[in-house]
Amino acid sequence: MKLINKSIWLFCLLLLVSAPGYAESSPFEKMGVVPSKTSKSAPDFVLQNVQGETVKLSDFKGKVLLLNFWATWCAACKEEMASMQNLYSALRADGVEVLAISIDRWNEDRIQEYVEESHLTFPVLLDQDQKVRKQYFVMGLPTSYLIDSEGKIRGYASGARTWDSPDAQKLFLSLKNDGLSEGDRLSLRKN
Repeated sequence: MKLINKSIWLFCLLLLVSAPGYAESSPFEKMGVVPSKTSKSAPDFVLQNVQGETVKLSDFKGKVLLLNFWATWCAACKEEMASMQNLYSALRADGVEVLAISIDRWNEDRIQEYVEESHLTFPVLLDQDQKVRKQYFVMGLPTSYLIDSEGKIRGYASGARTWDSPDAQKLFLSLKNDGLSEGDRLSLRKN
């Protein structure tokens, strides 16, 4: 019986000791975003949007970007689109942009229809030959890159996320100006 009581007390002590560390985890960790190991600039590209206009990544210099690769046939991709729209609506005035790159082939009408039905107001770009997908080494969908206001890739996420959560908003706002909070800089240095 004494052994069980000691085990319970030890478990409770471990919980108390580890709780502050969890509470102080970086916005990257809270969102399940893998911090970039380098401060590499995001590769520039030129694509057409669903309206047929030419869009370059470099057009967004000075903005924080969520660069998302998706497809209309990807259920997880469609699942996160509403939260991406909410993030865009909430933080666009603060210099946060969303770019969604569809890798669908030969489905411009389906993409346009989905954009309209979902009331997406952020730019949706077409990468039908998948050159940009390859340039960013995207292997699965959805995949998202977080790019700071200086055009540096600060992290990536594979799989759907809730992009409009308070933690996500904090993360995107931390990428403005110099890019990272001190805690996130330390996290990057460890990797």
